Amino acid sequence: MVSEKVVVKSAVSNSVTGIELGKAKGAIEQFIYSCSHTLRGPLKSITGLVRLLKNVEAHPELDPKFLVQSIEKTVEKMEVILHDLEQFLSNSRQSIVTQSVEVNASLKEVLDEFQTEVEHHGIKISVAVDQYVPLYTDKNRFDTLLSQLISNAIHFRDEGKNKMEIGIRIKVTPVICTVHIEDNGIGINEEVLPHIFQLFYRGSERATGSGVGLYIVKEILNKMGGTISTRSTETIGTTFYFSIPNLCQE
Repeated sequence: MVSEKVVVKSAVSNSVTGIELGKAKGAIEQFIYSCSHTLRGPLKSITGLVRLLKNVEAHPELDPKFLVQSIEKTVEKMEVILHDLEQFLSNSRQSIVTQSVEVNASLKEVLDEFQTEVEHHGIKISVAVDQYVPLYTDKNRFDTLLSQLISNAIHFRDEGKNKMEIGIRIKVTPVICTVHIEDNGIGINEEVLPHIFQLFYRGSERATGSGVGLYIVKEILNKMGGTISTRSTETIGTTFYFSIPNLCQE
């Protein structure tokens, strides 16, 4: 009887492993296809701009500086795509590394990355951090979560409003860390909202990035044992709320 139980358990385990491998294979195939499709557009644009630049003497109406700037912008877009893909692969491969995180310091590091862009667009960012106990978590992944969601809030700002604002609230308890990132941007259509965490999904004309950012957020939180929810109203703004466990060490 014991032997039969072992055989049955082994068969079930093999079946589950086979299903997981099948899902992984499908995800990889979709990933490769989508990467190819996503990068092909910018490459075609660069090729076309280079051809125009080579023949600029035959087209005096073309401004070489404008063509070079267009190439630079397209290259920057590709760099964003590749950066997001690297984060996607990094999260897939690397295990959780737990360490003590000082939230204010981490948040400052992330915000410093966007300082030039924030100042250029005149965005007001308010921060409230409530941390009286250590937060034990994976710092790199925590920083990536903050970076992706803050970047999203900046990108989908509403320039038609007198004040563009982003509010960040973080609270750390011995059990959990909760993060609210709220903006008064263009908001998300209710039909689009259920799909925003899908891989390579772009829900609006403003979605010019890789379509990987929010998928990365969801996958990181899955790996960390966290959760995320979104509340949004078109023309009003969007709030992302996520929580991760505080892996307190004795």
